[in-house]
Amino acid sequence: MEFPWLVWLETCESTNTWALHHANQLYGGQVIYTQAQTRGRGQYNRTWQSPKGVLTASFILPQSAAIVAPSVQAGIAVMRALSGLRPTVERHLQLKWPNDVMAQGKKLAGILCERRSPWLVVGVGLNRCVDVEAMGLPQAISLHTLLHSPQAVPTDLELLAAIRAELLWCWQQSQGVQITAQRDFLRGRSLTLVQGEQRWQGIGVGISDRGTLQVRLNTGELREFSSGHVLYSSDRAP
Repeated sequence: MEFPWLVWLETCESTNTWALHHANQLYGGQVIYTQAQTRGRGQYNRTWQSPKGVLTASFILPQSAAIVAPSVQAGIAVMRALSGLRPTVERHLQLKWPNDVMAQGKKLAGILCERRSPWLVVGVGLNRCVDVEAMGLPQAISLHTLLHSPQAVPTDLELLAAIRAELLWCWQQSQGVQITAQRDFLRGRSLTLVQGEQRWQGIGVGISDRGTLQVRLNTGELREFSSGHVLYSSDRAP
């Protein structure tokens, strides 16, 4: 089966970096994919580990003023894709604002959105079949664990096609962010939001339709944040 939208690289440092460097040669809907990413990047210039079994790809989408929070919208699209392919995992999936897909309290996928006119590059790293214990990643979980068998996991191409379809559908909509309380990982959790040298402590209240994180600060003030790094408690507040 041919996938004309797929750019398959044998290896590369980062699919996002490759896409940014070749932006003038790309078109909307293309997917940059590799099975051997050597220098993946995460938020705040962190290194993204890409051991064997991680699906690494970048999705090329048009920049759109209607997409108010690209990382949040992309995270929702990834959850929709996984749920569509394997409905049994839906009950486990949650979004940790602004860019992580969680399952059973652990990280299943990370998202990095970057702009290079006229495109938005949506990088996705999904733990498909990763031995997280052997890799020393106790904070992570793999899709094959949720499905109880590597044989039950969709192929890379199935995942790429499903995520691409959900992203394109999302980018065609003009509505704001729509996420239920059940899918909101930070809702009801004690957290600290960090922006540079500033820190705010409180309880996660929810993600707004503008994609901002709503926090009830310890002072009682309800505040919204459009960016920041979140440190959170493993337990929800009573």
